[in-house]
Amino acid sequence: MTTSASDHEWPKRRQAWLWLAVLLCAYACSYIDRQILSLMVDPIKADLNITDSQFSLLHGLSFAMLYCILGFPVGDLVDRVHRGKLIAGGVIVWSVMTALCGTASSFGRLFLTRIGVGVGEATLNPAAYSLLADCFPPHRLGRAMSIYIGGAGVGAGIAFMLGGAVVEAVQHIGALPLLGEMRPWQKAFLLVSLPGLPIAIALLLLREPARRGKLQATAVPWPVFFRFVADRRALLARFMFGTACSAAITLATLNWAPALLMRTFKLGAADVGFVLGAVSMVGIVGGLLLGAYVAEWAARRGVKNAQIRVGAVATLLAVPPAIAMAVAPTLTTALAALLVLLVVSNMPFGIASATLQSMTPNQLRGRMSAFLLFCQNGFGMVCGPLIPALLTDYFFDGDGTRVGYSIAIAITFFGVFGGLSLLSAARRADSEPAAR
Repeated sequence: MTTSASDHEWPKRRQAWLWLAVLLCAYACSYIDRQILSLMVDPIKADLNITDSQFSLLHGLSFAMLYCILGFPVGDLVDRVHRGKLIAGGVIVWSVMTALCGTASSFGRLFLTRIGVGVGEATLNPAAYSLLADCFPPHRLGRAMSIYIGGAGVGAGIAFMLGGAVVEAVQHIGALPLLGEMRPWQKAFLLVSLPGLPIAIALLLLREPARRGKLQATAVPWPVFFRFVADRRALLARFMFGTACSAAITLATLNWAPALLMRTFKLGAADVGFVLGAVSMVGIVGGLLLGAYVAEWAARRGVKNAQIRVGAVATLLAVPPAIAMAVAPTLTTALAALLVLLVVSNMPFGIASATLQSMTPNQLRGRMSAFLLFCQNGFGMVCGPLIPALLTDYFFDGDGTRVGYSIAIAITFFGVFGGLSLLSAARRADSEPAAR
């Protein structure tokens, strides 16, 4: 394992911010590759002859299956190998698999290629969280994490804008060389896979920061990690469930908001891509930054476990705008409610990641980050898209125009139970020992 940097200065600001910038680009790229699917709901459903529930499996379950499971061996690797090279390899894998999504002509093939995208992206966050914790001191880590996770907002916005424009543009493009005739949504997958290569090269060129904290010469065995989790099981269970519910809120929104706008307000893909892209960028990035600043403000005023408490309140506050979006009489009202929903639902993510890094010893951070992502994504990526789809297909008898009500019902469940769970975690954290 890399030697400890406990006696060294923190990396120079330029190096730290350069790492953050490249990781931000990688996260934005990953989000484009995973999120563009949601802008093409109805074309893919029509071509593959599938239901909303089946489509939600393409967006959630297929991606999350190995993405979540591989997080644990990846987390182990993060604690032992060159993290930049690990991420670069993942970028190449997910870019290739995104391109292969464009060759799928059946539900089964698209499901398998989406699994491949998840395999590549499983390398990113555990390694990125560990890198940032070694680049920024604790009092700045929450802000850095929020900026990094803001790449999701940038990626989602670009995915919607680019995806909408591409879906409209490629309808007028003929057969591609060597590939022949393809559906517009298939061509869109091919195009968005291209930015991965330059990002992978940049990651290979950056110098790895020294690891900080109490480190050991060899990798810490898994039983030590399991014992650490078991000793804090009451806190971690509440914390992980709460953050998983927060993730489900955002993923339910991003997955089904395009369908809501298209089906309710009769917008085309390009129009939905533009407005939803702008709202997503502002809402997601603004929510992440706002969460960090509010948590820092609360901590300065003596609020105990301020990061967890801010996340709890924000999760509860996601319920009213979700209901407002479902009953909105006009497009402007729906977009305003959507903006508020994205702001409050994304406030917990950066500060939750920083909280977990702060209460975990350095030699366990990669695996603990993988554990967080397993809980967030295992629940959020599957249940976030799936529950609204099931409600539409079975509770509303397949009436796609009622998808807004399905979103609101699902988010009410996630918001109430997730927020209460985080409040309970904050109270529990008062008695937990600090990381060492």
